[in-house]
Amino acid sequence: MKKQQNNHVPLSNNERIVNRTNQRRRRNRRKKIIIRSLVGVIFLFVGTILALTLFFNINKIVVTGDKVYSEKEVVEASDINIGDNLIFLSKSEIYDEITKELPYIGEVKVKRRLPSTLEIVVTKTEPYMATAQDGYYILLDKNGKVLERDLEIIGENVILASLGEINSYEVGEIISLKGEKVFTKLNDVITECENVGITEITSIDLSDIYNIKLVYQGRIKLELGETDNDNLNSKLSLGKAAIDKQNEENITYRGIINLTVDGKGYWSEEVSTTEPVTEENATEIPSENAENQDEESSTKAEESTKNQEEASTSAQ
Repeated sequence: MKKQQNNHVPLSNNERIVNRTNQRRRRNRRKKIIIRSLVGVIFLFVGTILALTLFFNINKIVVTGDKVYSEKEVVEASDINIGDNLIFLSKSEIYDEITKELPYIGEVKVKRRLPSTLEIVVTKTEPYMATAQDGYYILLDKNGKVLERDLEIIGENVILASLGEINSYEVGEIISLKGEKVFTKLNDVITECENVGITEITSIDLSDIYNIKLVYQGRIKLELGETDNDNLNSKLSLGKAAIDKQNEENITYRGIINLTVDGKGYWSEEVSTTEPVTEENATEIPSENAENQDEESSTKAEESTKNQEEASTSAQ
């Protein structure tokens, strides 16, 4: 078998020089394309920035929403000025500035109206509760934001809340508490009270989150004890039913409902706050199931008596 012949012919010096020259030209051409592309991107970026800077500056600021403060006060608190760039402003910074400087504003929405108008939409917040500190009151909204401090008196329809040890309380900021779970518990209790229809809470004691107490209309104390997601609704529902029933009999009644035991409740007359309500000094509140069982037993007894009377009549 014959060996395959090698037909490769060596290049001459001139040919090798020409090849190297062509390769160099191709590399240079690619470099030029890359450089031109980069320059184009840079010019496009710079042009866009210049256009945004030159053509989208604020020449009008409008304030809409709730009229808690004057438009001038809101604009000054926002720290935004005519001539500032509309595109590059920070919505979060505007929110923080306004809600801190003007505590009765709870929500802020910032809207860009191109090409040159900024709209600030404000929503008010209202006093919800107050807590005592150093002989004065701190007024809070529902989220725990400090609205006012060092008050000697508080208005009506404000819940008096015991929140435990306080770390700091600056106006316009969320109150800082030593107990990390206090506000979580507070929101849970408030939400469930609204769900079951207990709407006239006058005070709430969360100084011990494992022994929560509420006061309804300043006259009926609900002792909830330890609560969780499983038993809070049932405890408050039982308390609401007991309150409604007692209100039908005596709208001015003052007393204590012990709801510390799951599924049970005990009424007692108003006693010293240091004396616990127990089974010995209280009247058990029948649960809804117990009431249904009593009604069923009563109905069965009536049917049995009726049947006996009919049988006696037939025998005669």
